[in-house]
Amino acid sequence: MLHVGPLAFDPAESRRVRSPFLAENGWGDERAIEADLERRDELLAGAGHVVLWFEHDLFDQLQLLQVLAQVEPGTTVELVQADDYLGGMDADQLQALWPTRAAVDPARARDAWRGVTEGDLDQDVPALPHLAAALRRFSEEPERTKRQLLGPLAEGPRTALHLFVVNQEQEDAIFLGDAWAFLFLYELFQEGQLAPVGGGSMPLPPPRGDAATFASTMLEAR
Repeated sequence: MLHVGPLAFDPAESRRVRSPFLAENGWGDERAIEADLERRDELLAGAGHVVLWFEHDLFDQLQLLQVLAQVEPGTTVELVQADDYLGGMDADQLQALWPTRAAVDPARARDAWRGVTEGDLDQDVPALPHLAAALRRFSEEPERTKRQLLGPLAEGPRTALHLFVVNQEQEDAIFLGDAWAFLFLYELFQEGQLAPVGGGSMPLPPPRGDAATFASTMLEAR
């Protein structure tokens, strides 16, 4: 998950800055997270032939760039680039995508990922047809997501879960999971823009807090 938090081009630096960020948000022990990321990177570095399966949304496109940037020279890389959500496909649909895989040269993607980590989102890689649109969406974060989450409250109180669903409905390519949407709602509470109905404290978002409790919390605009 790379659309929230610090980014770095160098893999070791990326692990160093991502691990405390993820730990602070409740996703595990910082050292354990860094060890998991290091193991992931080692497996990629040791691969001689990689076939990548990625969707078209921002979540996937950022990961795709990072992976391509870390592929070792001489590694054969092929990409199955879906323009729909892979998780909803059945076995036949997934099998039909296999013949569409195409070889990818990581060099241009590596340059693009360096630019993204340095804040330059004006990147276009011809072999990655969904990248430019995903980065345009990234350039709107987090302001657009917070605006979309707040919008329904103009009509009255809503649950956190309802706000998450309405936010998804406003995306051309859904990328934001419920836990991170709830984190944004918690930040909006801290910024004084919404509050639980009746006042009081906002429950912690998952995974630091209980997901069902947070999802059912009725919220109103301030």
